[in-house]
Amino acid sequence: SQSAWGFRGKVAPSSFRPWSVPMPTYFLSLLAIALVACSAPSTAPESSSDAGQGADADLVASECQADFSSESLHFALGTQLAAGSESTMCLRWTAEESIDLVSIVGDLGATGHHSLLVVDPDSTEPDGIGPCSEPELMDRVGEPGFVMLAGVSYESSGQRYDFPSAPVQIGLHVDAGAQLIFETHFLNSADAPLAGCSNMELDRGAVVAALQFRTVVTEEQYGLVVPAQGSAEVSYQEPVGADYRVAAASSHMHEGGTHFRMSVADTDTTLHETNTWAEPTPSLFDTQSVILRADQELRIECSFVNESASEQRFPEQMCVGGLYLLSCAFPGAC
Repeated sequence: SQSAWGFRGKVAPSSFRPWSVPMPTYFLSLLAIALVACSAPSTAPESSSDAGQGADADLVASECQADFSSESLHFALGTQLAAGSESTMCLRWTAEESIDLVSIVGDLGATGHHSLLVVDPDSTEPDGIGPCSEPELMDRVGEPGFVMLAGVSYESSGQRYDFPSAPVQIGLHVDAGAQLIFETHFLNSADAPLAGCSNMELDRGAVVAALQFRTVVTEEQYGLVVPAQGSAEVSYQEPVGADYRVAAASSHMHEGGTHFRMSVADTDTTLHETNTWAEPTPSLFDTQSVILRADQELRIECSFVNESASEQRFPEQMCVGGLYLLSCAFPGAC
């Protein structure tokens, strides 16, 4: 079918033909891993900073090394976890020049539960490795310039994703001076100490059309409660804030989520809808042009059933939408 993506490039527009092939499934995969990575597991052991001892720790220290000197950005975080413990660590690195990224591959190692890569244009934290808070990072998503670039979950560990290059190269962009934050949630549910190394590698390239990833989760949702042996239906709205073209849309809920719908509140246009919480299939907008305007609002609606004897609160249960967007500032996008 004829694709709706008929925009032209920023440079030498006459050299590019209208988009004549469907939007590839890379967006579907990337959107899925990013959403799965949005939250910690619903059940986990109590946090502990105690580290196990032994040769494994030396192995992590010697072989789990970041490298930003080549044509790829290689993020790496190593850890040695005591039995039944967990920790969250961040590697911060500031880009000295503008960077375009055209592929992503991540490997969580033996103890990684999920990893995130976010961009902070106004960080006051020094570069380096140290403990960090994922809720604090996620609370800042939506601030100007603070965005999530990518994520890796245990389902997507080791899988490579290449953004399409024809008729123009699509990918991700990082401005000079922005700090990239590679965060990993490590978890050891074993009864013995365990070492591991979490990695993410992104290839540089020349991106013509840079996508943005956006999570849709309002502060109001932090008060979400699903009663024990009961059910709940919720609805949240937030302003779009700028003009965008939608590339893909998806959802993230936990077990007990029975229905999800994300729509444009003003027109009731459905962007994504599913009745499954586990591995939902994202919606791909390759043959349909959907434009979001700054004065419109996004709406997410979810239904939950809680069969346990205890109430469920956010983030044990959640209703999160995700969007890959192209700014209408890109010539011909909208």
